[in-house]
Order: sequence, then structure tokens, then C-alpha cells
Amino acid sequence: MLPTILTFIVSLFTLFGIPWIADQSGFKKMTSRTWLIIACCLYAISWYLPQPLIQGQNTMFMTHFIGGGFFTTCIWIHLFHHWTGKKSILLELISIFALISMLGVANELFELFISQIGLVNLDPSDTWWDLLANTLGAYTLWFFYSIGKSLKAKA
Repeated sequence: MLPTILTFIVSLFTLFGIPWIADQSGFKKMTSRTWLIIACCLYAISWYLPQPLIQGQNTMFMTHFIGGGFFTTCIWIHLFHHWTGKKSILLELISIFALISMLGVANELFELFISQIGLVNLDPSDTWWDLLANTLGAYTLWFFYSIGKSLKAKA
């Protein structure tokens, strides 16, 4: 039940909150929400992926890799398309890291909160794996996106 509720809330914020925040922050007018829709789909699917055991512990690695990392990079791609400032690879790498770090820490604080109020019983010992999976997922999708972008530019 919790994954369904979270998917609904995260999707609403992604589809409506992010464009509103970007509009208020001086980004170019958002014309398409394709990358945001892809992000929502990846987030929803990530809850149901098989999870590898790492050192004998279930870390929800694939949920964070896809639902954290890929999700965040889709949002980043959407925002970066509408960025009005100067663009560079260094800015791309730093801004992805900033976004994935911000959302990853927010997620871990949310997990702490729902554990402390007794809504769920989560083991906090997987936090490092969660943050690693988020970061690896974000940069993996960015890498393939960048290759695709380069190939498209050469065509």
C-alpha cells in the first residue's frame, strides 16, 4: 500500500510541482512533460524490481538505482533542456550530483521519519547502499543519454 501512495504523491509533485517551481525560478517555459512522465513510470516500476542481496542484506538497490537515480536524471534532463544559462559538461556533472544528493538525503530523512512514527519498520543500515545506488543510477542514465545526444548531433 505504501508504494502505491508514495508513487501517487511523487508523480503529482513531479508532473505539476516541478514545472511550477521551474517556472517561478526563471527557466524557459515548459512545453513538454515527456521526461517527467518517464520519470514517474520509472519510479512506479522500481518498487517491483528484483533486489540483489549485498553482503547478505536486502538493500533495495534496484529500487534506488532506477527509482532514485534514473528518476532523478529524467527530472534533470527535463530541467536542463529548459535551463537558460550557459551549459557545459562540468555543469551537467555537478548539477546531477547536487540534485541526486538532495533528493537522496530527502528520501533517507523521509525513511527515518516514517520509521520513527511507527508507520514502517526500516533498517537504517542500508543508507549508504541507497545513496550509492541513487548516484550510480543517475550517472548511468546520464552517460547513455549523453552518448545518444552526441550520436544525434552527428547525424
